[in-house]
Amino acid sequence: MLKEIKSDIYHLLHPKMAFFLTSISKDGKPNVMTCAWATPVSDEPPIVAVCVSKESYTAELIKQSKEYVINIPIKKQLKALWICGSSSGRKTDKFKKAKIKTSSATKVNVPIISDCIGHIECKLWKTVDAGECYAFFGKVLSANADERYFQKGVWTEEAGIPLHLGGPRMVYFK
Repeated sequence: MLKEIKSDIYHLLHPKMAFFLTSISKDGKPNVMTCAWATPVSDEPPIVAVCVSKESYTAELIKQSKEYVINIPIKKQLKALWICGSSSGRKTDKFKKAKIKTSSATKVNVPIISDCIGHIECKLWKTVDAGECYAFFGKVLSANADERYFQKGVWTEEAGIPLHLGGPRMVYFK
């Protein structure tokens, strides 16, 4: 028997891949947050959307720089995901706190996270007001994946991609 769900609608669409979303201020200060709300919205041209709270520092930075990077982590980065999802970059250097190493992206000024197994570099195309969030639609300028873990167009089980279950719960699949 089906039960009507009113307050937990978004849980019906979980689990989702947890990832690091990197951004940068207009004066070059990088930021990172943990996110799980991303989706491809077009293949031609390639466009992906991320949804971020309007109140977040990340939303402010994406609106400033018009760029962002989706960084796909592995299970050994669970602690860093937790740290980056539980504090604000306005007051904390989350890269330092979570011991995250960065390197330069190929097409945007936003840094990539070196230990991640995939990166999607985006240039902001459109921003949509979506309730308490902004939906940032980004044209994909570059997308890279570690070929040890991404084969024949899918992530392998060995990748150990962390999944967000909704709320404070996160796991990785085996």
